[in-house]
Amino acid sequence: MPSEFIKRQSNDFYRDITSLGSLWIYCTILLLFLLQKDYFIFKKLLAGLVLIQAIAIAIRTFYFKERPSRYPHKSYIERIDASSFPSLHSARIAFLSMVFIKHFNNIFLTILITILAIVVAYSRIELKKHDLKDVLGGVVVGFVVYIVVNALF
Repeated sequence: MPSEFIKRQSNDFYRDITSLGSLWIYCTILLLFLLQKDYFIFKKLLAGLVLIQAIAIAIRTFYFKERPSRYPHKSYIERIDASSFPSLHSARIAFLSMVFIKHFNNIFLTILITILAIVVAYSRIELKKHDLKDVLGGVVVGFVVYIVVNALF
């Protein structure tokens, strides 16, 4: 049985790594591409974000699923946030991963990015924010949005 120290370190690791799929990190990456004047990737990332958020909000509006650790909710926005399916972190990291893998076109970065994406997706389960179905649903949303965005750009 792991010690309390190991449990805390593990929890800290998953809490920190899950941030890579957060809206704030995504927007920071978006801003960095804008500041670098890489408008092509910026437009792809922006379109991807808008589509991912819109799809998730639509699904969560009509299909509410409690999170493993429940969130209280009184308003529509809180209800959308409290809904578990699909995992937005998983959708965003799946989409970002695909964009970065194609953009950088480097086998070592592909391996690193893929591992990070898997760990971020798993972190959502470990932190009891989602179950496997939520995470897989998010990954599917991310991949579908990637295909749509690539068709548009």
